[in-house]
Amino acid sequence: MKNWIPDLKARTSPYYLAIADALEEAVHAGVFQTGDRLPSQRILADFLGLHVNTINRAMRESARRGLTRGHTRLGTMIEAGCPDREPGLRNSNA
Repeated sequence: MKNWIPDLKARTSPYYLAIADALEEAVHAGVFQTGDRLPSQRILADFLGLHVNTINRAMRESARRGLTRGHTRLGTMIEAGCPDREPGLRNSNA
């Protein structure tokens, strides 16, 4: 598991989008490889001082972008075939 905690200080979007954007940037920068496990949602919430529902929403957004997939008893992992697109670009159909 990677000890990844996003820096949200300079971000102006809602926290859940800021977290998803930071994760997407980290994936594209090579911080994560396919199959890497993220810290638990509770750990991220505690470190960021946010409610776990905000982290859950960020993980759902990351999954919608094709970046992550949740696995029962294993947690959230970086998904194979991460999209080849510029970080921060979101599908307007959501």
